[in-house]
Amino acid sequence: MALFTSKYAPQNSSQVFGQQLAVSQLKDFIVNYRQQKYKAALLQGPIGNGKTSSVYALARELNYNLIEINSSDIRNEDAITSFLGSAVNQQSLFFRPKIILVDEIDNVSGTQDRGCIPTIIKIMEKSHFPIIFTANDVSESKYKSLLKNSLLIEYHPLQYRTIAHALQWVAEQENISVDEKAVNTLARKADGDLRSALLDFQVCTAQGACTVKEVAALSDRKRTESILTALQVIFKSSSVENSLPALDNLDMDTSDIFSWIDANLPQEYLDAKSLAKAYEWLSRADVFQGRITRQQHWRFLVYINNLLTAGISSAKEQKNTEFVPYHRTMRFLRMWQAKMKWAQRKGIASKLALATHTSQKAAVQQVPYLRAIFCKRVDEHMVRELDLNEEEVEWLQA
Repeated sequence: MALFTSKYAPQNSSQVFGQQLAVSQLKDFIVNYRQQKYKAALLQGPIGNGKTSSVYALARELNYNLIEINSSDIRNEDAITSFLGSAVNQQSLFFRPKIILVDEIDNVSGTQDRGCIPTIIKIMEKSHFPIIFTANDVSESKYKSLLKNSLLIEYHPLQYRTIAHALQWVAEQENISVDEKAVNTLARKADGDLRSALLDFQVCTAQGACTVKEVAALSDRKRTESILTALQVIFKSSSVENSLPALDNLDMDTSDIFSWIDANLPQEYLDAKSLAKAYEWLSRADVFQGRITRQQHWRFLVYINNLLTAGISSAKEQKNTEFVPYHRTMRFLRMWQAKMKWAQRKGIASKLALATHTSQKAAVQQVPYLRAIFCKRVDEHMVRELDLNEEEVEWLQA
């Protein structure tokens, strides 16, 4: 059975629920792009309220070719040039007008993806096609330049009545019997997220009807709000039954959960026997994770969940009654810092090798001399000659 979120995705702008003003602004931006002040539009709003689906709907309605780029694909200058640069410069198939959609631009990091936003702005200024960014929240200062150079279109959280109306409409298409109270309850609990409401609605109507009983059963699921809460449940629970659902609704990659547990276990389990047993369960979970990676046997995911929750919880001899402030591991940050340090040196060496007609290996050996020069003063002539960017100059000065 197809997911309702896909099956009933809007096919035109009139089918986008509850965002008439935002959709009309977006349509005007696309249709009258050549007369617009901005080269890009930034759609901001909570998840599940129609940002991405409205772009797809307008592309279908206007017969535009849509090219979607996820923010995970543009994490450095080379990737931006490869993905976004080629998209804004190449003519679309059969010479149809096109829209370039960059989804979840707020996933761009302020540290790991440093320099990403300025490069995007530089490329989008040359675009002959409308660029659409989507984001949940761009209030941080790192997005200031993107906001300055884009048309901001606000997508507000959907009212529960709008969501209830959408669910009723889907029920009619599916010939599903629904209880009005149950639908309203689902709509209220969605908190403005239509996508979430549709997913929950599909679960509740699996038997062909939506009743108050089904919605109550769905609502009774224990939701873990954060990794900190999940760790507290796993480490502090007195029974295995309490710890088992700790990770059920945690929106985090399994690898990140491993690193959080690994970093905080020694602070929680203070006796050697409990700690050794807990790490044994953690290592067994890692074995199953390896099998998933190599063989794609996703049925092992349930074993990983049980080992990380009930297994580690049962390893302790007695509960640690002291408050333990949990923290993320710093190992990956140090690895990343070392990698970034090497990447900057490598990039500068490449430019030096090109300018001096020497090998990359020889140029790398000359970088320390460049640093010695730049530590005293910034040589503007050398900056222009080597075409150094701001980050590279800062690195040479450090």
